Amino acid sequence: MIGYSRLLTALSKLVKQARADDVSVCAQASTRRVFRFAHEAIHQDLAQESINVTVKVIANHRVGIGSADTLEPESLRRCVRAALEIAKHSPPSSDLPPLPRGHRIRSTAEYVAATARVSPASCVADLKRLFQMCRGVGAQLAGSIIVGEDELAVVNSSATACYASSTIAGAKLVTMYRKLSGFASGVHRDIAQLSLDGLLKRSLSQSLHRLEPVTLPLGTYEVILEPEAVAELMEWLGSIAFGAKSVEKRTSFLAGQMGEQLMDRQVTILDHGNQPGSLRLPFDFEGTPKQKVILIDRGKAAGIVYDSLYGQRFGRASTGHAVSPDDVEGPMPLHLAMVPGRSAAAQMVRACRRGLLIPRFHYVNGLLNPRTALMTGLTREGTFLIEDGKLVAPVATMRFTQSITEAFSRVAAVSKERRLVADPNTGLGCALTPTVHLKRFHFTGRSES
Repeated sequence: MIGYSRLLTALSKLVKQARADDVSVCAQASTRRVFRFAHEAIHQDLAQESINVTVKVIANHRVGIGSADTLEPESLRRCVRAALEIAKHSPPSSDLPPLPRGHRIRSTAEYVAATARVSPASCVADLKRLFQMCRGVGAQLAGSIIVGEDELAVVNSSATACYASSTIAGAKLVTMYRKLSGFASGVHRDIAQLSLDGLLKRSLSQSLHRLEPVTLPLGTYEVILEPEAVAELMEWLGSIAFGAKSVEKRTSFLAGQMGEQLMDRQVTILDHGNQPGSLRLPFDFEGTPKQKVILIDRGKAAGIVYDSLYGQRFGRASTGHAVSPDDVEGPMPLHLAMVPGRSAAAQMVRACRRGLLIPRFHYVNGLLNPRTALMTGLTREGTFLIEDGKLVAPVATMRFTQSITEAFSRVAAVSKERRLVADPNTGLGCALTPTVHLKRFHFTGRSES
């Protein structure tokens, strides 16, 4: 941890050193301890620290951006000089917005000291217990446990000074039994709330079957998507559709569709950086407080997210969704959530006559046709065939090709339970998602992997 005082002092000095019309400095720092394991042994114990400092200057309506990976004073001065030099040679811009003004935020609510202080010996003891549980049922275990700290700070020449610190603990468990494997993951700010035993039981429930995977005919099936699978699709929607830049360029399926019924009435999707139960972050990379934005409201296109630039272009205030100053993707929702429904997740399987239970996807490509949210990807371990409300057999890997807006316009049920899904390597974004029962999902290919 660098700490509030040291980090804000360093960034404030940079702002003063940069002789420009406007200056904004953003720093993102992290530490990670990573334990990777397999075959009843830890094969990698990695400790790492990183920091990225980005300086954005505006001089004579020209923008320059420089970056550094250290707080060493001379390196930061070079970073400022580079940003000023780039600005000199950049074309002028007529629509640069003013910097966020006067925001003062200091947040440590997401920092849990017990997570930061967890010892390697404690992680080893947890792993020994998990290995023993797997040994008792004849299964093998592999995966990772990650713990870390994150800091985000923004200081600008318009009296904005924001700082947030947080911790993260996450686990990914893969169990293997004969020819089957199972997977479970979890993440929390507080490592004491990360139930490794519960994750292991969930993974084992997918792998402890004596039947070999069946190969199904290609075509359209009912599917029950568990939270990790739903999160994967929602994050792609966030990337291709829910930001103002994609709407401006008319690559988003929301372009020209505000107020239109695009999905089932059971689907409400929002972005909320301060939502309890998520990995909360109070401000964005410009220092603007994060706002709750309803993106899909009971199936209707309802909103998009803005940073200061695209807010000005659309005549709206920033919603606090700016990403790193050197990013070219535009504003992005990083804290997506789907509103829970009324069904119990376990009841969904019992209510399905014939379909597939899908815990997660991989190799998803959401760029096939963003205007229709056409995506493709593969099922993964733990996919099961459902017949007459029962899981009857594991299913070999299948490829889907499906418009996600079309799929989410035919929703049979949404669970009242939700799960937090996030990558513990980053710690700054997440999705809070339920299990969703879709009436039609199209499968177009198979994979031997």
